[in-house]
Amino acid sequence: MKRPKNLPEFDAATRTRALLLALGGAVALGVGFFAVPPHTAERLIAAGGYYYMLGVFALFVFYAWRVLRERQAVWQPWLRRPGWIGLALAVALAFVLWSDPFQHKVLFDEYVLQATAFHMHSTKEIGTVIRAYDLFGTWLPIDTFLDKRPYFFAFLLSLVHDLAGYRISNIFFLNAAFTALFLGLVFWFARQLTGRIGALLAVALLATLPLIGQNATGAGMEMHNLLMLLGTMCAALLYLRAPDADRLALLCLSAVLLAQSRYESVIYVGPVAVVIVLGWWRARRVLLPWAAVAAPLLLIPYAWHNRVVSATPLLWQLHEGQTARFSFGYLADNLTGAFDFFFNVGPALANSWWLSVLGGAGLIGALVVGLRRARWAEAPPLRPVVWTTILFGVGVAANLTMLMFYYWSRLDDVIASRFALPACLMLALLAAWLATRLDGKRPVLRWAFIGTGGFLLVSALPAMAQRLYTSQNLVMQEVDWEHDIVTARAHGPLLFISNKSTIPWVLWKIPSVINGVARLRPGHIRWHMEQGTFHEVIVAQALRPTSADGHFGVDPEDVLPPYFHLETITEKRFGGRMARLSRLVSIDDVPDKFPDNPNPPPKPRPAP
Repeated sequence: MKRPKNLPEFDAATRTRALLLALGGAVALGVGFFAVPPHTAERLIAAGGYYYMLGVFALFVFYAWRVLRERQAVWQPWLRRPGWIGLALAVALAFVLWSDPFQHKVLFDEYVLQATAFHMHSTKEIGTVIRAYDLFGTWLPIDTFLDKRPYFFAFLLSLVHDLAGYRISNIFFLNAAFTALFLGLVFWFARQLTGRIGALLAVALLATLPLIGQNATGAGMEMHNLLMLLGTMCAALLYLRAPDADRLALLCLSAVLLAQSRYESVIYVGPVAVVIVLGWWRARRVLLPWAAVAAPLLLIPYAWHNRVVSATPLLWQLHEGQTARFSFGYLADNLTGAFDFFFNVGPALANSWWLSVLGGAGLIGALVVGLRRARWAEAPPLRPVVWTTILFGVGVAANLTMLMFYYWSRLDDVIASRFALPACLMLALLAAWLATRLDGKRPVLRWAFIGTGGFLLVSALPAMAQRLYTSQNLVMQEVDWEHDIVTARAHGPLLFISNKSTIPWVLWKIPSVINGVARLRPGHIRWHMEQGTFHEVIVAQALRPTSADGHFGVDPEDVLPPYFHLETITEKRFGGRMARLSRLVSIDDVPDKFPDNPNPPPKPRPAP
């Protein structure tokens, strides 16, 4: 029986690697989801996750350089003389970074990421620091936990700390660099899809989206995830154009790293798998570099991490009354929130209704063109860039669909709006494609640019001037106020008792405990006050209305026992919330279930 001509060819070496790939997939499935219990997986991630990430990232950089070196004649002249395109991209970048202040935007997710990066920088282990103290001049982490967030972004931030020294501000420089790379890749990919002018339209649509500016100047991992998504799309396009071993290795490693960029980004492993098979079909042979063979095994740490989170409900951070992270019961509210976000015309959300309108029209146009092609008897083959856009577009749609069943995915919530960024990227590409396709007898592209300018003047700039989607973060303002007061009083070692989180104080290298711990350990705190360990102890408490006359009292959750004697320092209102900072004057000598001396001498062992 003759072999069909269109099937990819297998040689002996490829058959061996294909068997190893199948075996690796089976091993990855068994080890990732069944063989290793969650508590063991947690320890393995904490101890070896840094070196796993270092190895995968080093391989990614190696293959990226090999692929770029082959195309040196293409990109090197452009870097030397970027021309007016380079100027346009620089203006877009400057506008994005100007549009919102550099500060933390999402509490306490962004501080958690920084605390994880700090621990990776200090110890080369995975963990989020929640308690640390200065011991003989060394800021020493005491308590850590494995956070639910993937740790690729934290790893990159730890590398910046390694090279530049630890600074909280490093995260803003890193996100600014990610934004510059992202806009450059948007232009490159959109140019392959639409042409140079259409690519500039895609860049303009994204640069005028307030949500991009909010995350580019924040301390979260959203710009990194967006960059990895687009970078993987670019790697897929390069591979489909000219399938070879190096490009396939780069694509596989990019997919592994993308899965470690956000929880749901593992969805894009599916489109990557289809792209790989399409590349084999185009090349008429099966390519299996060792990086591709090892890819399933490299996803084992992701499976472990997912199982740890699934087995730790405390990390889910569910709202009151909720019992599951995903449910059909969340669908109706999330769909309403998604519509409100994409088509909101006021300044309260960081959206772009203009992008939604143009991108929605582009989606409808793409579906119409697809239906017409399906009726053609001999339709011409799709270009690699079209295949890439379709496959990853399906991935983005699957991502957004999954989020609609997630408990905290109302996109009109200023904290959850960032989940819409992959969809916004795809809307910009579809808008540029449609405008370019229709541009001919009618100057559609010109009117699209005019409309973008009009949206910028009428909607985007007023929203950016008010920054309601950022300034509504009152808890962030409260934390910054607390830090300003504490640093102004810190004339010596100081302990801060927080009613919110200790993690920001760990990053600021100020010893801290939460008020729940303080209630349990009065003897410890009193002993340190007597020994002069801390020059001062500051307590944070929230106040709430207690009468119709406007009187305020301490929130019951923040009340300390009566044997804690406090002296009020200052109070401030944040919206409908009052915050108070007090000085701990003394603690009465009361029985404590913990010993008064935190380091008592060991008891003698009984004789054998």
